[in-house]
Amino acid sequence: MRDLGWEIKKIDSSFIYLRKFPFLGYFVKIPRPNLPLNLNQILEFKKSGNIFKLKISPLLDNTDKRYHHFRKQFLEKGFRIENSPFNPTTNYLINLHKDEDEIFHNFSEAKRRAVRRAVKNGIYIKETQDLESFIQIRKKQYSFVGFLVKGEMIKLWKNLHPQNASLLLAYTTDNHPVAGILLLFYDHIAYYWFASALAIGKKLFAPTLLVWEALKLAKSNGCKIFDFEGIYDERFPKASESWKGFTKFKEGFGGKKIQYLENFYL
Repeated sequence: MRDLGWEIKKIDSSFIYLRKFPFLGYFVKIPRPNLPLNLNQILEFKKSGNIFKLKISPLLDNTDKRYHHFRKQFLEKGFRIENSPFNPTTNYLINLHKDEDEIFHNFSEAKRRAVRRAVKNGIYIKETQDLESFIQIRKKQYSFVGFLVKGEMIKLWKNLHPQNASLLLAYTTDNHPVAGILLLFYDHIAYYWFASALAIGKKLFAPTLLVWEALKLAKSNGCKIFDFEGIYDERFPKASESWKGFTKFKEGFGGKKIQYLENFYL
């Protein structure tokens, strides 16, 4: 986060990230803090600094008995619900305790067929350190804003590889990379962090085969959960409208849908 230009502080055991904007002061975010959180301390922190906006995204899902208690607590302390969440508020998680056959069987029929078709099309997957090839795939996917993806990816890779990051690329029979996934690992969880594919890769079903190989890699690395890092949330239809496409893609892998507490702001 420092490499990306953020200042870092802590309240109790939770990290706080600050970025200064000319004339406005500081924008502050508190992603996935540990609960319970001392909200009075957060309020004092907000008042004491030149902070124009503070966002917080608790990691608490609706199966937790404390869900409504903490939601009420945030609102009573003057926090408002953020309509453009910076951390995903709904997600799919795949349980990696199951054996590979059971995980694959939980895919939809369409996804199982896509895996087989990708193999039949000659697509093969390789774990690699060729970050530049993945950067080029992402640049092409994001077209005129593609130049924005490189800096963050290089810094992420520099800080987290090899212990906490792996790159999988999908290749055609002529060894041309057409899709990729950058996985992050922490605390026995694998995070589907960045994923991109060229049009030809999608046509050959490379993204589906990539996810299947990513699941197997995560399981072999001792991960217990595969985290898809966000899907469409009907509570925020405008903010997550663009997520509908990859939500349909992710839901075919048989994960459990989880809804988290909203993001809040001051």
